[in-house]
Amino acid sequence: MPRQETTPVLRRTTRKRSLPPAFTTGLSASAKKSRTAPEAPSSPIVSPTLITLPTFAITRLLMCLDVDSLENLSSTCTYFDQLIAKKFLISVNLPFPVSFIKEVMDEDCFEKKPVLKLRCKKMREEFKTFPDSLEDYSEHNLIIHNSQDMLDYLVHFQMSLLSLHKLRELDLVPDNVKQEGRMLWEQNTMDSYRSFDCSLLRHISRL
Repeated sequence: MPRQETTPVLRRTTRKRSLPPAFTTGLSASAKKSRTAPEAPSSPIVSPTLITLPTFAITRLLMCLDVDSLENLSSTCTYFDQLIAKKFLISVNLPFPVSFIKEVMDEDCFEKKPVLKLRCKKMREEFKTFPDSLEDYSEHNLIIHNSQDMLDYLVHFQMSLLSLHKLRELDLVPDNVKQEGRMLWEQNTMDSYRSFDCSLLRHISRL
């Protein structure tokens, strides 16, 4: 009887192949880590503000603001108070009000901060130079009832206490100069005001 030829068949084993120990250790560790490690929290997005800008950029922006805006900005937070009000005398009125003179007298060391705005409003509000003074004074009276030489001396003395090399604004318009379209003062009053302002401008021009 002739012999039948059979085609060899590969037998599939049911035994699981074992992986190298180094591979299985790394795989199990990474799988365990992925199951147990919490996701890293995403950092919150901080909205940019004026304070977060570089100091140089903030300084350049402040140079574009008028003095009244700088004064308002300095009162908003400690950062701008230190940046503006602590470095500059934002505005001062001439002749010096009693409150400013008292503030200077209470200081042990007087620092001449750069003045940004100088006002001369010729206020008529009366004040006492000392608590026991018999007479009341006002900026208006000081200007009207003094000679030109005395006014020049007053301007020179008070301006010597100020640092004006960074002066940006000058306001010489008298307070309530007009009311309902008519002038409040006579011509001699306006002449006295003009004389005081000229003395002030001459002093500033010499700086």
